[in-house]
Amino acid sequence: MGKFEVVISHPDERAHRPPPGFHTFYMNQIEMGLRFPMPRFIAAFCRHIQLSPSQLAPNSYSFLLALAVLLSYHEIPLIPYFLMQLVQIKRLGPGKFYLSHKGDHTFIKGNPSSHKGWMSRFFYIKCDVMRDPWRCEMHWRDRLVPRTPDRAPSLTPFLEAMHGKSYNAPELIKKDLLCFFKFRRRGVELVGDLSIAVS
Repeated sequence: MGKFEVVISHPDERAHRPPPGFHTFYMNQIEMGLRFPMPRFIAAFCRHIQLSPSQLAPNSYSFLLALAVLLSYHEIPLIPYFLMQLVQIKRLGPGKFYLSHKGDHTFIKGNPSSHKGWMSRFFYIKCDVMRDPWRCEMHWRDRLVPRTPDRAPSLTPFLEAMHGKSYNAPELIKKDLLCFFKFRRRGVELVGDLSIAVS
């Protein structure tokens, strides 16, 4: 695992022009659960949808991590084939996208409706690993090239378990749960079940 170097941007710098070797991310993405190194499933998902992780709106991270906690709790692999059955990608504006529920699978709630000014609160980061440190595409794209999974896995047992439930994303992405499911580095023990996050 490499080391990360973070540079806070100056007021005259622009997000779409990071210094050589650096990539742009946003403070609100950090506030909504993004950490470095990125969890492998997020890198694999971004590689699958051919978008840079820095192009995802802040709520996308809270949503993805909350979904990952639920899928992991139900022992469902965090691979793009499964995620693409539950996630839809929408264009927010030039070079920006957000993730939300696909169809009527609205069992994750609680994310803020907006993050005013989030695009002005950015920083630059680079990793000292020489070969593929991000494990996904890092160049920005303005168009989404949706990829449908080769096969549609059955998520019926998971969707039946989620039926009628509403999970609060901020509760699901608390540090202890993220550590337990290995989306963060510190190890913890899960006591009880996830019912505390259900409303």
